[in-house]
Amino acid sequence: MKLLLLGIIGFFYVMPVKADKRLILVAGQSNCVGKGDASLSIGVMPGIAFEYTYIGDRLKPLLDPVGVDELHFQQAETGSAWPAFAQTINRLTGDTIIIVAAARGGSSNHEKAELEGMGTWATGGKMPLFEDAVKKVKAAMKKTGLPLSAVVWVQGERDANAINSGELSPAAYENSLRGLIERFRSALQANTPFFLVKTGYYSQHSKTGFDLVRAAQTKVAQSLDQVYIAFEKTNTFPERQLMVDAIHYNQQALNELGEAVAVNLVRTLHLPQQTKVEPSFRINGITEFQVRGGLPHFCRKSLNGDTVRVAYIGGSITQLDERYRRQATNLIRQQFPKARLVEIAAGIPGTDADLGACRVKEQVLIHHPDLVFIEFAVNGGFPQGVEGIIRQVKQANNQTDICLLYAATADQLNSYVQGKLLPHIQQLEVLADHYQIPSVHLALYPGWMLAQQKLTAKGSEKTKADKVVFTADGVHPLKQGGNLYAAAIARLLKQVVVAEAHHSMHSLSSLPPAQYADNWEDASWVNPEGNVRFSEAWAPVPMQDSLKQFAPWFSQAMAAEQVGASGTIRFEGDAVGLFDIGGPEVGQLRLSLDGKEISVVPDGGVRYRIAEGGSPIINRFNAYCNNRYRGQFFILQVPKGKHELTFRIDKQIPDKRKILGEQQQDDINRHLAKYAHTKIYIGKILVKGKIR
Repeated sequence: MKLLLLGIIGFFYVMPVKADKRLILVAGQSNCVGKGDASLSIGVMPGIAFEYTYIGDRLKPLLDPVGVDELHFQQAETGSAWPAFAQTINRLTGDTIIIVAAARGGSSNHEKAELEGMGTWATGGKMPLFEDAVKKVKAAMKKTGLPLSAVVWVQGERDANAINSGELSPAAYENSLRGLIERFRSALQANTPFFLVKTGYYSQHSKTGFDLVRAAQTKVAQSLDQVYIAFEKTNTFPERQLMVDAIHYNQQALNELGEAVAVNLVRTLHLPQQTKVEPSFRINGITEFQVRGGLPHFCRKSLNGDTVRVAYIGGSITQLDERYRRQATNLIRQQFPKARLVEIAAGIPGTDADLGACRVKEQVLIHHPDLVFIEFAVNGGFPQGVEGIIRQVKQANNQTDICLLYAATADQLNSYVQGKLLPHIQQLEVLADHYQIPSVHLALYPGWMLAQQKLTAKGSEKTKADKVVFTADGVHPLKQGGNLYAAAIARLLKQVVVAEAHHSMHSLSSLPPAQYADNWEDASWVNPEGNVRFSEAWAPVPMQDSLKQFAPWFSQAMAAEQVGASGTIRFEGDAVGLFDIGGPEVGQLRLSLDGKEISVVPDGGVRYRIAEGGSPIINRFNAYCNNRYRGQFFILQVPKGKHELTFRIDKQIPDKRKILGEQQQDDINRHLAKYAHTKIYIGKILVKGKIR
């Protein structure tokens, strides 16, 4: 374990020196352009790396997709090796990196290998790629006042295919590569170091031409001054399943390539190295995460190779597999390969932290988690509810670590761009400080990508896009958005490991006093049978057919449709509610408290309070009930004490057509009878206090 920790520390630390700025050309064909996935690319801290664009003559922050469609060159589709490359150099040296991207898919080195429309780096080709690259480099040198520090060359697949087809000899390719390097040095009047990435393989094509190109690349590196092989394991990518298709590297491979080339460049050029902790991502005064007391127990068990149980509790973003949870679990496994990780998924769509506090015991704590991620920033992250979850977790086992996750809607990304924390997140950050638990702004980096026009906040993943598509509906991240969320969690965990190595993590030895006197630490949910006095009209229904999706939460539900059918709950506390099931046939309820009929008004989210002049009805049909079933709940807040709540099915059918709105009329028009009911399904009783 000591060796592992030293290795990880070594990843972040080296000797102190003065930082510099370095201009680097990356050139070649499609694997230099990059056909990876920007959502899996390395997130580069603002200010440490830039990209030069010829059009507009400007520097812009480096992040994928790197490159611009200019001067016959191409932008990445959508991920490349260059964020990993630049960040690694910065981490090792502190140097600021400026990338000049000049690559085109399918381009050849020798004119005999040129394909129509693809271009060649030889003189006399149909596209002046070499001349364009020199033009772009010179413009970048003038803009920055810097000499060119190095060239990274990623090319050879097209020439390898030409060798396989007999159009080109290995000697001709070798001479063309040698000539290219000499032409660059002559045009730039400098003996610029060249770093060659060896060509990989093309699946279902003969390896002969590719091996001959790789051999020629070795000969050129051995025979020319300051020409080096920077990376040669590209030939292992197919067998390691690190390919997007038959010839292009996936993002994991591109990240590996970029980091390895950077390490090689720093060592080869003997660049001074520095002591440097990899910085936290930060924009507009907001830091991506806070370690605080860290995750000491989870981290130690993971590094020891023990079984660790990681729980995720939240709304629909947490429930859906590829909205961050599954990707986060995979990244945790990668960061702690010795550990045996068990995932506990406890997401319920459309629910908030109050319901989370009611169900955390049954859905999470019963599994004895080592780490609990709490995600309610989009769906009702009320601080009293979140504090209730925190306190229940710690009361069950003070060794269980907790981390707060802050997701965001597409519209809320702009708040991060403007440097503003939403009020409810500010309240949750106060809680995180109070309990010394880490927190992560999952949406900070997506906000940065949006600001740099590298991300579409709302769009379709089916449309081929030159940017990461964050959401389709404005709320639920698509797979790429989930990748970005998971990467933020992974960056926190890297810092947690460093904190563990320096013994700087510490959880609170005892639970501090509550921040909110009305927090939900005494909340729970119970089955309706045995805890509610039902009238004869109610009967249990199994979770089958259209109700099958609720089987993970309810063993069965109590259902009735008869007008006046009632149920009575006796409890002690200050809040009570129902977790029920919506659908086309559901109706509405009337409530009585302590023998007196009451009227209510909304009091935030799905919470209600008693008020004269309010509505005597709580309608259980809403716009989500059109032709599908959905879990839903409501909470009634009452004066603290002993109470008796009675609910009755109301005789009036709500105006379902009006509730559904213009865009949801088709099903009700075709199946009017399906909606002509007042049915109620009750899956759980919610109580803040206890059932009597």
